[in-house]
Amino acid sequence: MTQAQLAAAAARNRHVRGLLIGTIMCAALAPALLAGVIAGLVAQQSAAACMGSGEVEQPAGGSPHAQGMYAVPLRLQVGRSYEVGATEYGGPGDRSSGDYGAIPDPAQSYLPAHPDTFAELSVLEHNPADGGTFTFADANALDNLPYMTGLRVSHGGQSLLLYKRDIGYGQGPGAQIENGEPYRLDIWWQAAQTLQISKSAVQITLAPQGGTAATLGETPEPTNTESENTSCASEAGTSIPLPLVPGTRTRILPSGLAAAGEEAPAQVKAMVAAGNRLYNAAYLYGAGHGPSLNTLQGAYDCSSAVSYLLHWGGVLGEDALDSSELQSYGLPGPGRYVTIYANAAHAFMYVAGLRFDTVEDPAYDSGPNSGKPGPKWRVSATVPDWAAWSVRHPPGL
Repeated sequence: MTQAQLAAAAARNRHVRGLLIGTIMCAALAPALLAGVIAGLVAQQSAAACMGSGEVEQPAGGSPHAQGMYAVPLRLQVGRSYEVGATEYGGPGDRSSGDYGAIPDPAQSYLPAHPDTFAELSVLEHNPADGGTFTFADANALDNLPYMTGLRVSHGGQSLLLYKRDIGYGQGPGAQIENGEPYRLDIWWQAAQTLQISKSAVQITLAPQGGTAATLGETPEPTNTESENTSCASEAGTSIPLPLVPGTRTRILPSGLAAAGEEAPAQVKAMVAAGNRLYNAAYLYGAGHGPSLNTLQGAYDCSSAVSYLLHWGGVLGEDALDSSELQSYGLPGPGRYVTIYANAAHAFMYVAGLRFDTVEDPAYDSGPNSGKPGPKWRVSATVPDWAAWSVRHPPGL
């Protein structure tokens, strides 16, 4: 990649993770990042381990329910788990599906950039697309979930947090899993292969709480707060205890998590706890810039991860900043406890002496998280010097 191409990439991708020395930008590392996204989104436990199982409210498979439908739309309830049918779509084996989802947000519609995608299917007796149209309202198998509703989907001992970016017709009458449930969702092929889904029975839970038919065709505004977020990822994240060590400095632990200084301000301790919550999050360019920072997502990029810590430290609102915006955040110069380093291509931060960054290269991380992708605590003797940085800090910190 030439210097001119690198400059153009930096201008185009304002908050892309900058990875290292001269020729390294996110575009050059797309295959590795994609592998990190899929691996990072796999939860350590099935959703059934942290959500109560639930029965489908009404028998759904096979018998007519209402005119034009062969099964009952399923209205999901927060905190309940459901067994439904799921299929794989897209990718090399299904090129007819294309690479773009139905979601109207262009930043979310290119599905190869968002492998954490599912499509809500329909329980209509006939595919309206055969007559030339298929709309958001026709995808009714999950009662018309709004776009970007999160579902935790579990299969074969693995679990992913997926988001609705697409709609589709599905299998049609007479196709169901063993419990009589129809196929209610398609899983984008990259996530489906991780979950080993082809035509499979899966467990799903609503995470975070979604809407229903009242919001047809709309991309919902984030409405969840910490107390309302009942996703498996959020419960697992917020349950991580915050270790404390003497003094004010943040220390790395062998586990890769961090301990906050006992004498550090409460805002600093809150940021350390927030950083620990992101330990299992994947890196994905653009992730974390739509949902509220009150909620825990499955993936973040460099600037949304920094924004997440600032938000939980009480010094940033609910909307993530990109790396260019972080160049002018707060006050100039290093802070006593918190310092942000940003340019048009990348951002990271120090919290009471310990760096929080998405760059996992061993040249810039000698700690237990070296080589591990995603937003994590990093150890280096000096501030990374592979680029020029705007140095900022939150007022009072």
